[in-house]
Amino acid sequence: PGSPRAVPEPRAVPGSPRAVSDAELRELSEQLLAADSNRAGPGQLELNLKGSGSDGRAPRLFTYVSPELLARPTFSRLLALLDNYEPLTGRDELETAEEQREQEEFLDAALDTPVLQLLERFVLSKGLYPSAEAFRADLHSMWFGLYSRSSGKALDSSGFEHVFHGEVKKGSVSGCHNWVQLQALERTGRLEYLGYTWDGPWTGFPDVLSLRFRWDGHSKPRSSLLVGSSPEFDLALFTLCFLARPDRQ
Repeated sequence: PGSPRAVPEPRAVPGSPRAVSDAELRELSEQLLAADSNRAGPGQLELNLKGSGSDGRAPRLFTYVSPELLARPTFSRLLALLDNYEPLTGRDELETAEEQREQEEFLDAALDTPVLQLLERFVLSKGLYPSAEAFRADLHSMWFGLYSRSSGKALDSSGFEHVFHGEVKKGSVSGCHNWVQLQALERTGRLEYLGYTWDGPWTGFPDVLSLRFRWDGHSKPRSSLLVGSSPEFDLALFTLCFLARPDRQ
C-alpha cells in the first residue's frame, strides 16, 4: 500500500579528477577564500569559546551574530532550508514542492556569487563538465539527491542534510558541519555548547573550530567546521574536494 518510493536519478559522472593537481587545489582554494566577500567581517560575529554563563548554565558559543549578515541572500536561503529535514535516520525524507523550490533558490543564490562562479569556470576549464548547465544540474544532484543512511530502509539522507543540517543516528549526532545551523540551534535553545578541542590560529574569519555539543540531548563529542565563512564558500570548497579527490583525503 502507499505510493512507490522516489528513486533519485543517477548522477552525471564528471571527467577525470586526475586532471586537478595538488598545486591547483591549493591555488583554487586560496582564490575561493579571497573571493568570499560574504564572510563575517569585523564586528559581525563574536564567539565565546571559554567563558561560562553568569547564571551557572553552560556558556553560549555565539555571543553575537549580525542580523545584516544573516539577511544576505545565501545566508537567508540557507536558513530557509534548515526546517525541511527529519534528523533521525531511518525515516524517509518527504520533499514538498515548496522545499524543492527552496533548494533551487539556495543554489541560484550561491551560483550568483563570485565564489561559485570561480569554481564553475575552473571545472569547465578542466573539462570536468561539458557545459555550465551540466555542472549546475550535477551540483543539485550531489547535494540534494536522496540516498539511504539506514542500510536501504529509507531514503533518509542527502549531502546537504548531512553537512549543513546534521542528522541523528543511533542516538548520536552525525554531520552538522555548518556554523549557521549551529547558531540557529543555539538561538532556539536546542544546542548546548560543551567546549572546544581545537581553535585555528586565524584572527579573522573564517576560522576552523573543533568542538563538543549536544543537540536536542544527542551528543557530538567532536565536530569540526569552518566558522564565519559564507554558505557559498563551504559549498564551493566541499564540492571541489568531492569532484577532485573522490573517496580520498
